[in-house]
Amino acid sequence: MTRRRPLLRSVAIAALVALGASTLGYSAFAALAPVPAAEPHVQALPELVTPAPEVSIPGYGAAAIGAADRRQVFASRGLDEVRPIASITKVITALVVLDAHPVEEGSSGATITLTQADSDLVARYRALNGTTAPAPAGATITQREVIELMMVASANNYAETLATWAFGSVADYLTAARAWLDAHDLASISVGDTTGFSLLNRASPRALLDLGRLALADPVVAAAAALPAVTVPGIGTYENRNLIVGVDGVTGLKTGTLIEAGACLLFSAREVIDGEEVDVVGVVLAGPDHPTVADDVRTLLASARDDFHEITIATEGQLVARYETEWGASASLHVAETVADLVWGEVRAIGVVRAPQLQPGVPLPDPGSVTVRYGDRRVSIPLEWRGALEGPDLAWRLAQPLEAVWGE
Repeated sequence: MTRRRPLLRSVAIAALVALGASTLGYSAFAALAPVPAAEPHVQALPELVTPAPEVSIPGYGAAAIGAADRRQVFASRGLDEVRPIASITKVITALVVLDAHPVEEGSSGATITLTQADSDLVARYRALNGTTAPAPAGATITQREVIELMMVASANNYAETLATWAFGSVADYLTAARAWLDAHDLASISVGDTTGFSLLNRASPRALLDLGRLALADPVVAAAAALPAVTVPGIGTYENRNLIVGVDGVTGLKTGTLIEAGACLLFSAREVIDGEEVDVVGVVLAGPDHPTVADDVRTLLASARDDFHEITIATEGQLVARYETEWGASASLHVAETVADLVWGEVRAIGVVRAPQLQPGVPLPDPGSVTVRYGDRRVSIPLEWRGALEGPDLAWRLAQPLEAVWGE
């Protein structure tokens, strides 16, 4: 701030007053002369950096884990390698049928009457060493129960029964499935049947994370996948083939087993981090066996859980810019509210502050916001003014031209 000589200013003003009318023109000039604009002294937000993650991805096949609410991949192995997915295919079957024949909340959906053709499917899939459930001709079963048998017991015959009921034939179902996959940005997934036996059922871990997100968003599929067991009157009781459903926060989704595909698991889990629930999805393909895959998924989840971090991006009242004038007026910009978030892995938070030049003596402009980018996210944090940038008084104005002439 410029230093002044008070005695010089006082003498100058007294001299002007003594001159009387001859100084009226000067006084008017000084009173109306523009004052300099105030430049901001910006206080940058502190940069935040979280530690690099350490995730235990299985050392075989292909695998991935990521967020359930957005397309963020935490860690992976062979993320874009396309492999057989076995009975994970049934997730697609359920979602495609539900897209064409929705089940309302609280409803069991349509009632399906089993035909002799449905009953004959049991023997056909048993001959292939596939998992089945009884399907007596003439029996009735609800759409929701069929999906539960598919997701929990992995009943192959009921996957074909559902698709045929919904579309008239497996061929027509496959046409609908292709259109559904394309419409949901899953063009890299291919399907060759309703069950997973066909080696044409193929996908990458990245695409299966997206499929898992869609499954979690569907209340019928998500609820079925989370059941520890299912009982359907006249059909039987079956335990979930997912060995870790209900363990370590695992909420689903679907197993798959085929000689060419190995042991596969598309899984979801709910973690509680600092009191906040966070859903994740993941997949393991081409595992040696299901007990090994189950143990490795539990290890994977535990290692990923440790890499969540609660960060405070900005704190209410935090100074971002200050303005000061030569005559002692001041105003400042501050963060209006505390903003925190839960992030995963290594994240660098960088704030961008754009503070305007101010003209003293006029109303302060809209305070605006500060933009902070961190990871794949961006947030605008509102700001607020404190103080008022008032204009100078007459004494200061009268003294300025003299100071300009005589110096300090």
